[in-house]
Amino acid sequence: MSAKSRRPIRFRFISRLLLLMHGLLLLFLLIGYLAAYIPPDRFWPFAFAGLIFPWLALLNILMLPLWLLIRPKFVFIPLITTLLIWGRLGNFIQFNRQPAGIEKSDSNISLLSYNVRLFDLYNWKHGRISPLTDSIFHYIKACQPDLLCIQEFHAGKHGEVVIADSVRKYSGLKYEYIIYTSYNGKVRPYGIATFSRWPIINAGTIRFKDNPFNTCVYTDVLKNGDTIRLFNLHLESIQLSEEDYLFVMELKTRQEDSEIFSERSKKILRKLKGAFIHRASQARAVGEKIAESPYPVIVCGDFNDTPSSYAYHQIAANLTDAYRKAGKGISETYAGNLMPYFRIDYLLYQDNYFSALNFYRFKRAWSDHYPIKTVLVFNPPAQQ
Repeated sequence: MSAKSRRPIRFRFISRLLLLMHGLLLLFLLIGYLAAYIPPDRFWPFAFAGLIFPWLALLNILMLPLWLLIRPKFVFIPLITTLLIWGRLGNFIQFNRQPAGIEKSDSNISLLSYNVRLFDLYNWKHGRISPLTDSIFHYIKACQPDLLCIQEFHAGKHGEVVIADSVRKYSGLKYEYIIYTSYNGKVRPYGIATFSRWPIINAGTIRFKDNPFNTCVYTDVLKNGDTIRLFNLHLESIQLSEEDYLFVMELKTRQEDSEIFSERSKKILRKLKGAFIHRASQARAVGEKIAESPYPVIVCGDFNDTPSSYAYHQIAANLTDAYRKAGKGISETYAGNLMPYFRIDYLLYQDNYFSALNFYRFKRAWSDHYPIKTVLVFNPPAQQ
């Protein structure tokens, strides 16, 4: 057989191999898409595909030029697939125009949500806050929010630093609702906090089963005679240890022993699995409370999960995502090493009562999350 006749055989082999690989990619992409609808506490494997859904979608898009070069007649496969999942891709990248400025209006609500990681507590020295904590306070002051939701709030060190006083001072917000963690019969100085420019006339807590550290609070805020229910939540964390984080960082700089790598990887995967399972019931509990609300709803907080997740879709089912409506670019909110480029913090609202004018993520690593903010226009029921 001549070299000329062998080339078509090799070409067909490469085409068939690529087609097989693309088929497997599409299978995992489908599983990742369906992860939003499959409860992880009933069947958890889909959740892992949901976690990497955007990367699978990107690989599918990269198949377009590859098929054009090798077998143009197959280019319709990644093209049609991309069109079918285009709506979901809007959770990861947006091209909205950002307004140059927003005029002050009595109907506007400025909302800021931030997981502050205990205000960098472990770097405080001699009764003084750290430079990172000071940066957070000055950022809050610059934002001047009407509503401020803080996850991983810390009360401060008794007799030295009272965080709530500092937040009120820098934000100018007079009203607050703070829930601290109760564990083993003792109240711990960390929890979740909501601050408001307007009176809080009612508040409540959604406790999560077997988890005293993560929770959801809701506050009924009275704005000019109309009541808004604001949910501030922090869903199940992966609960990685310092050793786990060091392992992830070491992967970037050196090779691990294969046996150690396998054991540590399994440990992290087990923690991910457990977090997926716990967040499922937590998200359902929050979703049910949202559905019961007699008032217009705003939801914000740290979901610890991606927009492809079951948890996100349980909570956001009948709400509008401010990032999708008014965000721009790839708006990752996680600043840590484990899940770079992931969006796990959200600002959601009922679009029959509110509309988002903008959405910003401030990319400063003062915590393992970035702060997110939006300005909503409130259309009270009486005005509709």
